Amino acid sequence: MSLSVTDSQQYYINELVIVSKIGNIDIVPIFSEINIYDSVYISNMSGNIVIDDSTGLSSKLLFDGSETLLLDMCKSKGSEIGQIKKAFRIYKQSNRVSEGESKEKYVLNFVSDEFIFSDQQRVNQSYRMPYVNMVERILIDYLKVPPSNLGGIYEQTAGVRDVIIPNLKPIEAIKWLTRKSVNMDNSPSFLFFQNIIGYNFVSLSKLLSEPDILDVRFETKNKNQKGNSFDEMSTARSYEVVGQNDIIKKTRSGVNAGTFIGFDPITRMISRRKLSYLDHYENMKHSNKTPNFSAYENKDGILNSAMYDSRIVLDTFSTARQLSNYVKTHDPESLTYGTRTEDYAFQRKAIFENLNSKRIKLVMPGNFQLSSGFNVNLNIPTFGEKDKNEENRDVSLSGKYMIVGTRHIINKDQHETIIEVASTTSELDAIITNTKDQTEALDTYQ
Repeated sequence: MSLSVTDSQQYYINELVIVSKIGNIDIVPIFSEINIYDSVYISNMSGNIVIDDSTGLSSKLLFDGSETLLLDMCKSKGSEIGQIKKAFRIYKQSNRVSEGESKEKYVLNFVSDEFIFSDQQRVNQSYRMPYVNMVERILIDYLKVPPSNLGGIYEQTAGVRDVIIPNLKPIEAIKWLTRKSVNMDNSPSFLFFQNIIGYNFVSLSKLLSEPDILDVRFETKNKNQKGNSFDEMSTARSYEVVGQNDIIKKTRSGVNAGTFIGFDPITRMISRRKLSYLDHYENMKHSNKTPNFSAYENKDGILNSAMYDSRIVLDTFSTARQLSNYVKTHDPESLTYGTRTEDYAFQRKAIFENLNSKRIKLVMPGNFQLSSGFNVNLNIPTFGEKDKNEENRDVSLSGKYMIVGTRHIINKDQHETIIEVASTTSELDAIITNTKDQTEALDTYQ
């Protein structure tokens, strides 16, 4: 099916309908703005729609939480390319103000129905299976997720685990399982989120290794010259660096180094495990060639990757049970099916702080395919004077990034997409290290 684009910010509404107690109501004539949100850190898509109401719709419907919003939009009429087609539950009316005697404005807030359904029940269930299968069972058995929302990415988790869900809401239970899951490379970087293709249960490692869906351009358009609309769709309107190597956050989160202290209440053993940057970096796949790591020596001449008191995590652990004859005799199944906190309790926070240390926000022409979890490639130009044959490319910012959050803004005239992207790596040639002069300057400058 062809896609005809005359304006990079154009869109076409196939359907925008409220399903109410009094029937289906077309709200295309009365909406003024739609916002749709998704993020790899949030389980469900959500949004809001601003209504300019001169028909008394609010008093007729009451908006008591029973209304459904049907949203079907694409880039151009008759095309399925760049399409979003989803049903949401309207859960709240807010910001209701009058504008004269015959008109009022208000906001209808909506979210995926599974989020509301999850708040109405609890999971009290035991499972013995891989974590990914537990997640699938909760989605199907408890949240009754339709096939249209099960089209996301589901990655196999390592090991078969014996788990009793401790009276949690279904989405809380999935998040609890997500924090415990490791992939086949022993990386505890799983995420659970909903994007344009459905629900996803997948590791950050796998997402970062997927191919990019768009080369983002940073070119100034000549307003007096008619450009190619397809090229314009890949051209960023603007960008902002919102995170770049905060060494305090990295230190406190254990990105560079830290210690896991494990205690086993059965064998009464205590173990200390020192962890450095490579302990969570090397068992993952990444987008670019060089880690987001800056090596520097402190006043004692010790590298930051060897300062193991930067962060300390205390938790139970099970490794010691592998050596216990008592456990082998009386509870051998726990050796096979037990959860290993030592694989994730320290590492998860370090992994995601490392990702968030390099974030860029981009304003793009409207494109529903720019959704959380997908990758884009950035070629950001440099500022200032350049040599004649020097490439106009900022290697400290350019490279492959993953979309961690998206906001679609649709008003009467245009559709824009704001994405926030992040990466664990860069295209620098080597890891940055401090110099002897930098270290001495801190001690000698008076």
